Amino acid sequence: MNLPLYRCSDPKLGPKGNSGLWYDKFCYKWDGDWRKGLGDGGKSDWIDTVLKDDQGNRLLQGDEALLEEMAERRRALISASGGKSLIFRTKGPFVTGLGRSHPVENGFGWHHSLGVPYLPGSSIKGMVRSWAHNWEEMDIKEIGRIFGPDNSSSVGSVVFLDALPLRPVKLKKEIMTPHYGPYYSGSEPPADWHSPIPIPFLAVDAEQDFLFGLVPRIGGTEDCKKVEAWLLETLQCIGAGAKTAVGYGRFELFEPPDPGREWLEELAKSEGGTPEEFAKKSPKVLEERWEKIEDNSLKKDVLNEIKKIYQEIDWWDGGGGGSAKKAIKHYKSWEAGH
Repeated sequence: MNLPLYRCSDPKLGPKGNSGLWYDKFCYKWDGDWRKGLGDGGKSDWIDTVLKDDQGNRLLQGDEALLEEMAERRRALISASGGKSLIFRTKGPFVTGLGRSHPVENGFGWHHSLGVPYLPGSSIKGMVRSWAHNWEEMDIKEIGRIFGPDNSSSVGSVVFLDALPLRPVKLKKEIMTPHYGPYYSGSEPPADWHSPIPIPFLAVDAEQDFLFGLVPRIGGTEDCKKVEAWLLETLQCIGAGAKTAVGYGRFELFEPPDPGREWLEELAKSEGGTPEEFAKKSPKVLEERWEKIEDNSLKKDVLNEIKKIYQEIDWWDGGGGGSAKKAIKHYKSWEAGH
């Protein structure tokens, strides 16, 4: 007797497992008659397998090291191509791939190799094109040049990369409750006596960061700038993915804080002032605290902020008192060696 793979062993999603492969291919919540589906309880239980571990602790989707490596490579590619990297953060639930076939009735869009939710570049291109046409009312020739004309093999002047999460993703279970099932299926007219049917589905939680990328083709630099503005407006006003009509899929542009500036602000706050005030009043103390930073990457970021402050007040190239000049000499010496 042939058994499905998930019946041949004790199925379990490991900490390094591909959540997308697990969710789409290893469903084992069927009842005795598979033709009846999972049932309402089985659907919810299967969604929970990617949300919680055996102890009920919340799970994150994706391997942190792989996502960091992917983000670094993606940024390098975009930079070398003269494009633009943008980080957008979900303002609320975000659903991708809802129309895909799945035993829980509603699918989910998983990146095939990273096992995380993502937004395909083709989807991003389509929604931005729609925004430019319907809301910006751009000339059809310009839209054709940027996105590619209809019924043509031309791909346009701007490349839209897939939007990928920057770190392991928090997911959540959402519920839709259609009240007129028989009407939607075409068997009966809508009526108040029909029972609502809760249907669970998977969604990305709020405050999850995604890296978007735009890359110009030859001669498309200015077009890339236009698309950047349209993308921002589209994600803020219309949203991406499914169920945008009821508020899903809204993003906001996220500017990650500079670690060097954060370090300086924390230090200045402990001394009761701003970084600028502290750098002017206590250059020796600032130098001593900076010297104790063990992480060279952070040390460099902090020095860049210190340098900006001293350049703005004309101290970096000879101004300031004796202690400031001595500290700046030390900074320059370290900078030259790194």
